[in-house]
Amino acid sequence: MSLNKTLDRLFDEIRREAKRNPEFADRLDAVLRLHDSRRDVDGGVIEEVTREAEAAPAPAAAPAPKKKSGTPASSRQSPAPAGKMPAVQAQQPAPPLLNPVGIFKRAGEDGLSKALATQELPALRALVVEHNLDPSGETEALDRDALAAHVVAQAKRRAERDEKMFDY
Repeated sequence: MSLNKTLDRLFDEIRREAKRNPEFADRLDAVLRLHDSRRDVDGGVIEEVTREAEAAPAPAAAPAPKKKSGTPASSRQSPAPAGKMPAVQAQQPAPPLLNPVGIFKRAGEDGLSKALATQELPALRALVVEHNLDPSGETEALDRDALAAHVVAQAKRRAERDEKMFDY
């Protein structure tokens, strides 16, 4: 089978699953929004893709599957490992649309620190949970500034790890 046909079949399957499963579609959307490309894409290409996306008809929304529980899809969250999430997680705001590692790679420690300075403590806690920046559970007692410093340190650690991993 040709590569083009294989890719067509792969993306058809992804589209079908996204249509059937709103949680899957939400996760795909989140991954794409957080993607931090290392490529230097020409501004003309970005404008062209934006124009094409705006001109394309909006896809029909798939009906949400019937739920047995009364919990709306937008308020559900994927379960976290036991002991890794504070009890107040259900009341925390959505994490800010920040990719700490991506910002660190683009703007360095100072850039990430400035981006985190605009966030309140609950948003930082949600960011830590979203990006699994506290696998050992040591940040629960930290104040806002200490938590922001922890995020910067973890982003630096991951950026260094990524450089080693992809250095081939």
